[in-house]
Amino acid sequence: MPALTDPLLYSAGDPHEVWRRLREDSPVSWHEYGEHGGYWAVTTHAAGLEVLTEWERFTSTKGIFLRPNFKDPYPGAGTMMALSDPPRHDLLRKAIMGLFTARAVSKMEERTRGVVKSALQGVVEAGRCDFVKDIAARIPLAVSAELLSISMDDVEMLAKVTTEAAENSTDIEGVEAQQAHVEILRHYSEIITEKRRNPGQDLVSALTRAQAEGLDISDDEVILTCDNVIVAANETTRQAVGAGMLALLESPEQWQALRAGELRLKTAAEEFLRWTAPVTHILRTAQHDTVLEGVQIRAGDAVTVWLPSLNRDEKVFDRPERFLLDRTPNHHVSFGGGGHFCIGANLARLTIRVMLDELARLPAEIEVSGEPRRIASYILGGLTSLPLEFRPR
Repeated sequence: MPALTDPLLYSAGDPHEVWRRLREDSPVSWHEYGEHGGYWAVTTHAAGLEVLTEWERFTSTKGIFLRPNFKDPYPGAGTMMALSDPPRHDLLRKAIMGLFTARAVSKMEERTRGVVKSALQGVVEAGRCDFVKDIAARIPLAVSAELLSISMDDVEMLAKVTTEAAENSTDIEGVEAQQAHVEILRHYSEIITEKRRNPGQDLVSALTRAQAEGLDISDDEVILTCDNVIVAANETTRQAVGAGMLALLESPEQWQALRAGELRLKTAAEEFLRWTAPVTHILRTAQHDTVLEGVQIRAGDAVTVWLPSLNRDEKVFDRPERFLLDRTPNHHVSFGGGGHFCIGANLARLTIRVMLDELARLPAEIEVSGEPRRIASYILGGLTSLPLEFRPR
């Protein structure tokens, strides 16, 4: 069986077949990994949610992804939002949650529609595009720029570096990934003082406002939190839009139903998310000796939850191997679970829903015009390239 940490499994193999066999034969299984012994892989929906929701048993403070030296201390562990447990995690999340509520995000629909329309019109006029690079990679930050404390002048640059940070995720401590994060950190370090003087309804302002009200968070931690949020917000939507578009074009009956107005857009967006599962795995560390699905887990053991596998668990989903835009119910876990449920979920859902609506209205036929390329990563799932051809109709 191929190793779950082999990047080639994701760029050229069939990880879903590997996960299917694990769900069937060994839902909680041990895998050797590098010099640190190994990790547990959790591949079923029920067991995965148990790990993601029970922070008292499985902590986020030791790191959230596998990496070559994942047993070593992780920068920001215990202080950054993604790398903390309650009560600290809850305090940090509360400071910025108001920006990402359903009500707050609903006010961004007009802007989102304008961004999507403009991007699609451009590629129709050009007649072709790489959908991942020209559409999926550009739209998320263009939509959320103001929210994420980004000027429109910086959107192109930050879209590029967040992509570089994500596409080097198999070597998250390598030179290219680190340089990309340095650029993001530099951006936020340069505007933090300005946002204190002239606060707005944006990420940096929310965090510095919480600082002034007594939140125990340093400026460095504010900047690291922004880095975490911007990469996560951009990449989740980018990968869902890119890989979802390929699935749509490979399912002609679904594409026709969408164009005919026969589908609820909110329901279709959830299937995009289930099918693509942009984050491939999430790491937790056992706080103490415990048992999961009858398997003994020892304190300090690394426990990984493989989200695409949970999204195709036969005990939860009817015909999980089918891409069905009218699927309901749809209990996917593409946004994770528990207290770390993706804070940008409402924004991702809005962007995907608007994208589907505008695609359905597009006066053009769309075809795949080249070989799609998948990311060679066991952290992020999706595409690096999707060449498309557009023919006006």
